[in-house]
Amino acid sequence: MSHSGKIYLNILKEIDQIITHDKLTSGDKLPSERDLAERLKVGRSSVREALRALELLDLIETRKGEGTFIQQSGSHRLAEVLANFFLKDKQARRDVTETRKLIEVEAVRLACTRATEPQLHKLKSYIEASHATWSGGEIPVEEDYLFHKTLVECSHNNLILNIWKPLVEYSKIALKKSLSRQGRPEDSMKEHFIIYESVALGDEEKAVSALKNHLENSRF
Repeated sequence: MSHSGKIYLNILKEIDQIITHDKLTSGDKLPSERDLAERLKVGRSSVREALRALELLDLIETRKGEGTFIQQSGSHRLAEVLANFFLKDKQARRDVTETRKLIEVEAVRLACTRATEPQLHKLKSYIEASHATWSGGEIPVEEDYLFHKTLVECSHNNLILNIWKPLVEYSKIALKKSLSRQGRPEDSMKEHFIIYESVALGDEEKAVSALKNHLENSRF
C-alpha cells in the first residue's frame, strides 16, 4: 500500500475510533469537518475525501445545512469495511490471529486470580444470551464478542484490553464466518462454559488449555 494510501486508511480508522469514543450510533451526527481535522491533526481536504468515501459506501449521510450523520445501517459497518481492506492480506490475518491468541491467553491467566463476582456473572450471562440468540435462529456474534471482551476485562489490565479491542473489532467478519459453520455455535458455547467455569474456579492451567482449544476450533 502506498504512503498516501496508509494515511487515508489511518484517517478512516481514526473516524471509526471517534464514533466508538463518542458512543455515536445510527442517526447520530458526526463532528464537523473542522472538528475532525483538529482531532485527527490532518488537513480538512483529507477529512473531506474520507467522508466522501464513507458516503459512497452508504455508511454516512450528508444533509445540507445540518451536517453529516451515521446511516441507519449502523456504525459497526465501518469496522467491517476496514476489515475488508486490512484482512485481505494473508500476513495481516496471521498476525492478528497470533497476537489475539497471545493477548487472550495472558489475560485469562490473570483473570483466574483477578475476576470479580460481577464479571463472572457477566461471562455466564453472555453464554446464556448466546443460547437464546441461537434458539431464536440468529448467529450469536455480538454475544460471542462480548464474552471474550469481558474475559479480557477480567485481567484488570487496561493496556491489554486496549490492544485487544481493535484486533477483534476488525475481525468480526471472520467471527461470523466461523460461527456460521455447521454445529459450530453449539460447540463454541460449550467451550465458553468450560473457560468460564475454569476461571471461576481459579484453575489457570485448565482455563488456558480451554481457551487455546476454543481459539483453535474457532479458526482464529
